[in-house]
Amino acid sequence: MQNSTANAQLKQVAQIDTVAKSVYVDNLDNIYLLSERDELLKYDRTGKLKWRYSNNRFGRLQSVDVSDPLRIVLFYADFQQVMVLNNNLNEIANYSFAKNGNLLVSAVASGNNNSLWIFDRTANVLIKLSSNFTEDIRSASLFQLFDEVVDARKIVASDQYVFLQRKSGGILQFDRFGAFVKDLPIDSLSDFNITSNTIVYFKGAELFKYQPGSLESSKQKMPITLPIKQVAVGNKLIAVLSEKAVFLLSDN
Repeated sequence: MQNSTANAQLKQVAQIDTVAKSVYVDNLDNIYLLSERDELLKYDRTGKLKWRYSNNRFGRLQSVDVSDPLRIVLFYADFQQVMVLNNNLNEIANYSFAKNGNLLVSAVASGNNNSLWIFDRTANVLIKLSSNFTEDIRSASLFQLFDEVVDARKIVASDQYVFLQRKSGGILQFDRFGAFVKDLPIDSLSDFNITSNTIVYFKGAELFKYQPGSLESSKQKMPITLPIKQVAVGNKLIAVLSEKAVFLLSDN
């Protein structure tokens, strides 16, 4: 894997003085914060609060997928429940995986054409569901591929690929038909983002961008001296979550 250092300097352009446990940024540079009480807060690119959403019916909110700004996908693992929100954070669809007694879903991601990618722990497979939540694509058993039980910490889908972060470490790359492509040489990540088929992650005090096709990697120094909890990447904005605030950075 080849490494290079990006020349563009990241600069702070705004700040959100809100305590949160997670941060997300969509490709329109809207920022989403998940509060300690699992309330989802949506801000515009200037840091102004626009909308909020709260749901206490399904326990802890495990994951938030904002890759489609018009279709925010929330997953409540304890109740095996998916909620879909529009750009104003109003509910537009929902589905319970508990309806299917053979499914045990551990991770969910938004796909193209209003589809969902899910990981079924029971069968150890990656599944694509169509817009009406019926099965469209199923991968080969990952147990058969790796001779061990695989579980997903996180799934992220781009136009061409699906990336699955294993709970045991590492990221697996699949094509849009659910066929396994390769095990990427990236490990020890707490989180990662996908922008235009590029894997973006934070490590140490640097932001890394990794190209799965060419295996090339670039890095940028973060201009934040406070301890960083998480980094989320949008189109032109980068949101950096600290203990007390979120810093919005840009290199433009």
